[in-house]
Amino acid sequence: MIALLPQVIVDGLLTGSIYAIVAIGLTMVFGVMRIVNFAHGDFLMIGLYVTYIFSAWLGIEPYIAVIAILPLVTLLASLSFRFLIRPIIGTSEHNQVVVTLGISLILQNVALVVFSADLRTIPSAFSSSKFYIGDVIIRSTAAVACVVSIAVCIGLYLFLKNTALGRSIRATAEDAAAAQLCGISSERMYMLAFCLGVGSLGLVAPLIAPIYYVSPSSGVTFTLTAFIIVVLGSLGNFLGALAGGLIIGVVESIGSLLTSGSMSNILTYGLFILILLFRPSGLFGRARL
Repeated sequence: MIALLPQVIVDGLLTGSIYAIVAIGLTMVFGVMRIVNFAHGDFLMIGLYVTYIFSAWLGIEPYIAVIAILPLVTLLASLSFRFLIRPIIGTSEHNQVVVTLGISLILQNVALVVFSADLRTIPSAFSSSKFYIGDVIIRSTAAVACVVSIAVCIGLYLFLKNTALGRSIRATAEDAAAAQLCGISSERMYMLAFCLGVGSLGLVAPLIAPIYYVSPSSGVTFTLTAFIIVVLGSLGNFLGALAGGLIIGVVESIGSLLTSGSMSNILTYGLFILILLFRPSGLFGRARL
């Protein structure tokens, strides 16, 4: 078992980087808008199904299809914000939970009607490609997803820290009323944050398409994992979500080595419970973007 540990850790880091970018989108929406988006993973599921259409029906490589999928998911995010999310900004948490859960159920049932509940795979020319670092096997598809995910995470962080638009988003997150007095449109910043957070899933979907099965319930798994990560990294903490994703990926991978079947997630959920008990604010302190 010890001999397998390097392989398990590398696999966990590769998976964790994917979790991280999903969680960063979720924590961005919460950090700016103070809305917990229960439909977050379902936008990723829609992106996976659009990737499936491009790949299985049109014969287009998933990595090429990202050119179309990214703007399509971003457009879906902007329409969702315009007609469903904007009216609930600043309302009670109950309204926000009901609306985002409603969006989640609608997206899942639309996928169920169109594609059925069958698990589907999305082929890629690189699905069987792999390389070695010592005795550790690394799948090329997982490596590409890892590198791009971390690059996007860092890029979003630098965008928020070093650009005028990013600073406007952060100002709105800190105090929307004060930002409005300085001439910053809070509604525009909310929409931009939502489109960045959810739209980034349009980039994630083609990257992970050759790695994961897709079904109407695929998004629920990613949503649950993303919530664990943002709590681990502190709600609204951008870098905390990145670190939390990598930690959860490694813990989940080690759990799969030590246990089997449905018990493989026991370490992940155990860690989540311990954090809530002893560090409710997360491992990385107060919420911030």
